[in-house]
Amino acid sequence: MAQRSFKVLVADDTQANRTLLRAYLGRLGFDTIQAEDGAQAVEVFEAERPDIVLMDVMMPNMDGCEATRRIRSLPTAQWVPILIVSALDAEYDIVRGLEAGADDYLTKPLSYQVFSARMRNLVRTLELQRSREEAMQRISAVSDAVMDGIITFDAMCTIVNCNSAAVALFGEPVEAMTGKHFAALLDEPHRLPFAQAMRRHLDAGADSFIGRLAEVSGLRGGGQSFPMELCVTELPVTDRPLFIGVVRDISERKRVEQQLGDNASRLQQYHDEAEDEAELAKEIMERHVRRDGLAGPGVHHWVQPTARFSGDIVLAARSPAGRLYALLADATGHGLAAAMSGLSTVTYFYQAVAQDMPLARMVGDINNSLCSLLPSGRFMSAALVCLDLAAREAQVWVGGVPDVVLLDEAGAFRRRFGSSQLPMGIAEMTTDECVCETFAWSAPGQLLLFSDGVLEADRGDGEAYGYDGLAMALRGTAPDARIAAINDGLEAHLRGEGAHDDVSILLLDLPA
Repeated sequence: MAQRSFKVLVADDTQANRTLLRAYLGRLGFDTIQAEDGAQAVEVFEAERPDIVLMDVMMPNMDGCEATRRIRSLPTAQWVPILIVSALDAEYDIVRGLEAGADDYLTKPLSYQVFSARMRNLVRTLELQRSREEAMQRISAVSDAVMDGIITFDAMCTIVNCNSAAVALFGEPVEAMTGKHFAALLDEPHRLPFAQAMRRHLDAGADSFIGRLAEVSGLRGGGQSFPMELCVTELPVTDRPLFIGVVRDISERKRVEQQLGDNASRLQQYHDEAEDEAELAKEIMERHVRRDGLAGPGVHHWVQPTARFSGDIVLAARSPAGRLYALLADATGHGLAAAMSGLSTVTYFYQAVAQDMPLARMVGDINNSLCSLLPSGRFMSAALVCLDLAAREAQVWVGGVPDVVLLDEAGAFRRRFGSSQLPMGIAEMTTDECVCETFAWSAPGQLLLFSDGVLEADRGDGEAYGYDGLAMALRGTAPDARIAAINDGLEAHLRGEGAHDDVSILLLDLPA
């Protein structure tokens, strides 16, 4: 892919992640070096001087943000892009990574297509940077070898002499240039300002124009205008005022700058188009997930995504026979990819409810459809419930999500239904293999379903919210205030920090 060989430093404390990134980078034509923690990443960076850094955030000894800050503090001759690659995708984490000095923030699990596109964009930018640096080095080498155009002129701005570089630059022989007014070498808009600046210097003895580098337009002998750097200095060693104009053609630099500007405009356009498409996708998905069942009596829910798209799905619907079916699912990953994984689940769920399908068969059909649709490594943890409110009987199936909790009238935990089966989409199952737990109730209560974003809420000190925090928030609360109580408990636990995962809660009333 790359026209040049670029070296990438991969800093991650997990061997599997480093192996995956090395495989991705190898397919894209990059050389790879590795570090197992932040401190080692800084050492390897100083020793190897890579072209790009892929940095994990949560690592021992030194986290990725501190390592990024230290790398940014090192003296470097070139810009080295640093990309944070982390499973932490909350706004706080992204802002923290960028403020530490990262140039971009990628969330795990990585999409190879998105990752390769980002790396291709980086390569284009680095290629342009290298091209510009080489152009500047060429110009510097020319200057060191006195290859810049050097033109000597007097107080009347009459050209006295010029070197061969100036002859080549303006395309006129020495004889034709000697005796000309220096301003004749400039394009029309710059002639009068130059003459006025020289006059002010001669009359007042000083002018900001003298000794300063200016960008002007030069004019070749054939009438062609070109961008030029001009610096005029005075020779103090002669008995009459003499001035030297050092000129340099900067067409190549301007071309590169224009190309960089055009690339930035195109990147902005791509970003804007992606934002528009994401908004459209979100609207379509929102319409796909019907909310009428969730708005019915006896159903309370809350969904708080950490990104624009939620990887959690919360559904409820009543069958023709009056049974209440409910589903809470958590797809692998976050954002659009996770949301897309659940679209087929929504369709199958509503079709099964319309047929008054037994819960075990519904689980099997949804699972087997996901097995055929989802790519390897993608799956969906879920809990499904079927309530027969007339008979006061319920069935519960749990695969991969936190325990479904039966609450008594006071909000205390009465029973927990743990995950006893694999998440959906991993392996096909028969209806007999979809084991559901059955229970009946006589006293009023509620059935609580929630995603692992509730249990794993962590404010950064390693202390998760957990079942204890959940039980404390619910104890003694009224049934219609329990979702608010959970949210208040989470907010107090996080101390203002954003959640790192989607948070979904579903409460089903069990009336007596």
